[in-house]
Amino acid sequence: MAAIANGIDFMSELFKNKNSKLGGVDKGGLQASTSMMYALGGFLWILTFGVFSEENDFSAVMTAGTLLQFLGFLQLGLRVHAKKSVEGLSSQTLLMFVLFYCFRLTSTTMKEGYIPVDTTGDFMMQAFEAGALLCVCHLLYCMHKKFPYSYQEEEDTLAILPLVVPSLVLGYFVHGDFNKNEFFDFVWATSLNLETLSMVPQLWMMAKIGGQVNSATSHFVVCMVGAFVCRFTFWWYAYNEQSTDIAGLHILFAHVIQLVLLADFMFYQAQAWINGTAVNLPEGADGAVEI
Repeated sequence: MAAIANGIDFMSELFKNKNSKLGGVDKGGLQASTSMMYALGGFLWILTFGVFSEENDFSAVMTAGTLLQFLGFLQLGLRVHAKKSVEGLSSQTLLMFVLFYCFRLTSTTMKEGYIPVDTTGDFMMQAFEAGALLCVCHLLYCMHKKFPYSYQEEEDTLAILPLVVPSLVLGYFVHGDFNKNEFFDFVWATSLNLETLSMVPQLWMMAKIGGQVNSATSHFVVCMVGAFVCRFTFWWYAYNEQSTDIAGLHILFAHVIQLVLLADFMFYQAQAWINGTAVNLPEGADGAVEI
């Protein structure tokens, strides 16, 4: 109960903008608030699956992945405001997520081909996606307007255009037909490609910075891994429903790439948790950090 009270008090001060400056953050309050955020995520899932998923269908696992992604951005926002810093975060990755959510919501709000068949796909999944988009936009505002002094622009150097253009081209030529509409099938496939590459600028930035990875990014990546696992599980079971093998393989391969991109980081994250140390990415022989 004391931890809950500490977390509520910390978040109350946070909303009132009374937090201490960078370096003087109440770590106990922040930890309690983090736990409360995860508890909120658990409550939202119980509400979503227990109330809105009348059929209790397996496809709700996709909605669970969307909720985890939303929770990851909420955790980022909590830490950014608590520490008054966006240190270690990539603006390019956030821009990729903005594009991803714009494409994804265009598909999931207009067509029903790529949403859960149970009632969580009628509203809750799109609500979590819209909430995540708002969080991303707010993080970009914090990065470039509220706390620009802490943004490591010189390290966030990976251009996203070479990632966006191939995503569009591949989405045009390789897509399924669940939406029964050429344009909206292209839109969803493009959103998948953008999501697959969205973490590349963040991992690139981590590699350039080297050394310690802040806890904000750590919790975010953990939530992203959980989201990708949920979605991969769904599409693994839905593979046989694809009209063409290449479309099904494209979806599965994209989710595998998402997990592979984060696998190395998660290994060192787990190692740090086990040893009770900070998260550090290893340096290669030439001094560069290996991802």
